[in-house]
Amino acid sequence: MTISIGTTAQSPRLQRPSRSTDEVREIGSELRAALRDLIDVIPDGPHSPSRVARQLGMNRVIASKLLNALAREDVNEMLQQIPGPESLRGMARAAGELGVPARVSENADRAIEAFARLIRDDFGTRGALHAAISPQGAQVRQKVELASRYQIFQGIRELLGVEADACLTCMIFAPSQDDPETISNTSIHGAIGMRRLRPDINLHLNFGPPKRAPEDKRQLLQAPVDLSDLYMHDAAPTETRISGGQLVHRLLQENVGRHASMDMLLVGHDTRGSRRYATPERPKGGGVTFADLPSRMMIFDVLLHDDVFPGAQPELLVYNPGSQGPANPMDRSRDIDRVSVPEKVESFEKAAGRFEVPEVPRYGEMIERVCGAYSLKPGNLRLFRLRMAYPVHCFQFVMAFDAPARTA
Repeated sequence: MTISIGTTAQSPRLQRPSRSTDEVREIGSELRAALRDLIDVIPDGPHSPSRVARQLGMNRVIASKLLNALAREDVNEMLQQIPGPESLRGMARAAGELGVPARVSENADRAIEAFARLIRDDFGTRGALHAAISPQGAQVRQKVELASRYQIFQGIRELLGVEADACLTCMIFAPSQDDPETISNTSIHGAIGMRRLRPDINLHLNFGPPKRAPEDKRQLLQAPVDLSDLYMHDAAPTETRISGGQLVHRLLQENVGRHASMDMLLVGHDTRGSRRYATPERPKGGGVTFADLPSRMMIFDVLLHDDVFPGAQPELLVYNPGSQGPANPMDRSRDIDRVSVPEKVESFEKAAGRFEVPEVPRYGEMIERVCGAYSLKPGNLRLFRLRMAYPVHCFQFVMAFDAPARTA
């Protein structure tokens, strides 16, 4: 017997051609036009959400959502906001019982069924449809990404047993007093409104760089600046040790719930944090942070002395590090790990009130204290801020600036 090894012939599978964005927009446009016509011929107009809900026996929230969606001129925004096919079918049936013209009612039925087939046959779920149309409009994309990040936050917080109202990273860059070729890096990093959600999980948090005494590299030193008196909540009780070259803090508080909220902000300072001038292998410099705790809001600030990256504006780089670990932005092979986000870095420069952050009420006092400890003046610092709701756990965020060339 001769056995031939090769590609096994398979019977062809029937597969529907995928929908183009133009086809999706056409279905959406027809749905919007048909439902607008249907609403217009319902007796006793003009129609408010309360009136539509009462006439058609609908929930007022659903009626309001429907009318707001139909008012959108952008079809993708309309598709993202409009109620689902089942709600629309019920609305159309109720409108038919009010004696609207049969032609208008039939057009609405056809458009609703086309919308239902689009979801069921072409995308599978409403969420998949939203994801497909999200790049077509800034507002749609913002809403889809926020909803998706919120779902991730909900799952991770329950798995890890911890959450925070906000995570703060503030990095202050100034010329080093020890070496004119380098930049000093002073950082504030931690969580506000952190709380345990599960009593059965040990919580280990990595915040800040190790603090070691010169004569004993195993000995931990206290953070040079204490901010605990400026907290919103009680300071988190922790047990600290070194592991893998980092400080690891084990949360000792065992109570759960919102009333057991804690704050934890640590200050670090490196007199030779990074190079000051551009080199061929490092044309940019800047700050980096990780979403290392499930949080409702992330505040990532970079403060620049006038003589550090003078005149430069930030480039936001977001990475999904995955199995390769933290990404070096200068390594172009890590571009495949880049993630696009709708948020932008805000440039506050030296504007008054730039340290007013709702999630950190005494933030300005914290900046004053930290700057005072290292002979820095807040008024001389330019501020750049990334503000993001529900940052994806373990994503890496980089604020990169063009480094200046060394002067002769």
